[in-house]
Amino acid sequence: MKKKTNTDRYCRRAVALVAAGLLLVGCSDEPETPLQPGEAQYVQYCSACHSRDGSGRPPTFPPLAGSEWLDLGPEAVSIIVLLGLRGEIEVAGRTYRGYMPTMRQLDDADIALVLDFIDRQWVDWDSVPSAEDVAALRARVADEPLLEGREALERLLEEVAP
Repeated sequence: MKKKTNTDRYCRRAVALVAAGLLLVGCSDEPETPLQPGEAQYVQYCSACHSRDGSGRPPTFPPLAGSEWLDLGPEAVSIIVLLGLRGEIEVAGRTYRGYMPTMRQLDDADIALVLDFIDRQWVDWDSVPSAEDVAALRARVADEPLLEGREALERLLEEVAP
């Protein structure tokens, strides 16, 4: 018969504690709230800068909640996502000096889902672009450079409007 060592006792205690911890984690009284459509993509790609609740991270990253930029419409937001934006901008009465890199690596379906989430959370546009709409816009702005402020965005919106 093998003699029990202190290591054996510590290992058994550790296993028992881990098992008890796992049981307690699964016994929460609060049901897990399912994510809304597009929320997972927003959290993954946008919330690090604009925060999960859309309040932004001043003085570098502006809010989406209460932003007059959303009034420019989903096509404008799509263009910002596809091209990026830099320079000094004003959002909700505050000046931001940040940089949003191009997010061209996102597929059209993910961008459409993020736009849908933004629409439901903070703006209520008349309609939200589909993945096909985003793909068509991507093709129209494919050769455009990084946006330099709001004026560049507004100028481009006039040029690429269908």
